[in-house]
Amino acid sequence: MPADQVLVLSYIAFIWMVVLHTFEEIACGVIDVQLGPIQVTRNRYLAGASVISTINLGTLALLVLGSRTGLYVGLFTTAIFGVFQAIVHTIGYLRERKARRLGAGFYSSLPLAVVGAIVFIQIVRMLAA
Repeated sequence: MPADQVLVLSYIAFIWMVVLHTFEEIACGVIDVQLGPIQVTRNRYLAGASVISTINLGTLALLVLGSRTGLYVGLFTTAIFGVFQAIVHTIGYLRERKARRLGAGFYSSLPLAVVGAIVFIQIVRMLAA
């Protein structure tokens, strides 16, 4: 299977993990949580999740079309929505585990980070080639 097809399938798996992560955050009650000065309301959370989904699907479309821009946007999405979010959730879990037990999205953040890192490496290899 060509590398570009493997990347598209891997990015679909990444999007699937992001959706599962969103569901876990909703199930854990991340809506109406106070995060320092930020109040996470239902509307803000859903707006943010919608923006992330739109960016991911737009990136997937660019990857399917073979656009080099899709590779660069994919680097951003896999780094931020994939790998970096695991660091944020782990810090949040360690600071707030009493209030949230296992933290909102903690379980799904680790596999999401792994899939994000794999896709990130695939994109770096395609850009280097």
